[in-house]
Amino acid sequence: MSPKLGKMRVYIGLVLAVFIFNLLTISPVIFVNLGLNKFAKIIYCYFSPLCHQIDSRSFHINGVKLAVCSRCSLIYFGALIGVLIFPIVNRHNFVKNGNLLLIVGLLPSVVEFSLEKFVGLEIVIFKVLSSLFLGGVVGVVLSHQIIDMFSSKGKIF
Repeated sequence: MSPKLGKMRVYIGLVLAVFIFNLLTISPVIFVNLGLNKFAKIIYCYFSPLCHQIDSRSFHINGVKLAVCSRCSLIYFGALIGVLIFPIVNRHNFVKNGNLLLIVGLLPSVVEFSLEKFVGLEIVIFKVLSSLFLGGVVGVVLSHQIIDMFSSKGKIF
């Protein structure tokens, strides 16, 4: 198998994994609307180590809370966007220094979190944009790392 085909298989697997993870975050809404409340509780338990899941700080659809808070939801959705745009970004060698890129991605979220936690100033649009940006950067950097890890040696595919 050609190296390019191996990288494509890894990338498609990564897109599917991140998409399914994002789908799991909204699955309680689907389960509750289907009357499958026990499955929704399982999903909430699954995500509880990752997120505080405070009701007032979470998105709701049809009155049902997502499995994670709004900040986590936006970071995960941003990661999906980052994975999807990775092929475009990667063509421009934008990901060469992943650690620096992660720091740049984290800075707006640190500022936003600090303003909220220590000053009591919550700017919703800043939270939305900084969380999406952080998730997108993480998605791009992890895509680069995972694709290189699994496809460069040809051991998996």
